[in-house]
Formats: sequence, C-alpha cells, structure tokens
Amino acid sequence: METRFSLRGCTICCLVMGLVLMFGTGCGKKAWPEPQLDEDRFFWGQIQHQRQGACLDARALVHGAANKLGNVYLEWMVWDRPEDCPECPFEVTNRVLLADRSSELKRQNGVIRILLCEWDPDLSYRWRLVGMNVHRGLGFVESQVEYSP
Repeated sequence: METRFSLRGCTICCLVMGLVLMFGTGCGKKAWPEPQLDEDRFFWGQIQHQRQGACLDARALVHGAANKLGNVYLEWMVWDRPEDCPECPFEVTNRVLLADRSSELKRQNGVIRILLCEWDPDLSYRWRLVGMNVHRGLGFVESQVEYSP
C-alpha cells in the first residue's frame, strides 16, 4: 500500500513538472515590438511647389519606408525679405496638422500632395514639412526649408 501511494505521488509530481516545463517556456521577457531602425525609416526627397494666391500647392517624394509615414505637419513663418536666405534660422510661427483624412493632404505611392489655402497672397513664406513616423520611438523627420514668394 505504501508503494502504491509513492508511485501515484511520483506520477502526479512528474505530470505537474512536465506541465510546468511545457507551459513555462512561454514565460519570458514580454515587451512591445521594437521598430527595425533601417527598415522603418523614411526621409523626404525632392519637393516641388507653387503658389497661387493664398494657396500653396506642394508635392513631396517620400523615400525609404514611405508606408511608415503617419501624420504630416506643415510649418511656416512669414518672410519679410525680398529673397530667401538658406543660412538664416527657421522660426516656426504657424503649424497645421495634415492627417490622412484631411482634405489638404493626398497620398499616392510615396508621393504626397498638399493643397493649403490659408496664406496671405501679399506675403512671402518659408516653410517645411515634418513627417511623423507611425512608430513613435523613431520620432519625426523634417524636410529642408522651402521658400515661397
């Protein structure tokens, strides 16, 4: 009788240990997926634009992981000089969020088009695009500063 209990106890103990080993292997470090830095980055390519009165019509190429481009901000400042000054500091005075659902932003195959009609037709502006990566940890990407007389 004593042998029967120890055999039964040993069997139960082995089953419990087997279950612990089988289900315990899934217990480890759990964390949110991390972005692959090189595979998830995008950058701004060529930007073409024109002004028609109060409207800015701009097209920008997105290189790299264009599908990782989330929201886009258009930042600008009024420029009171008769010509551009690339070495002058860019001081943002206005900023607008251009989300996918906004009427001012259109996307197609790595090209975005912005049509914003909020500017004073009598003023010149310096502006840039700021793209937000869908992976927040990768931050934002600024384009070069453009000049629109």
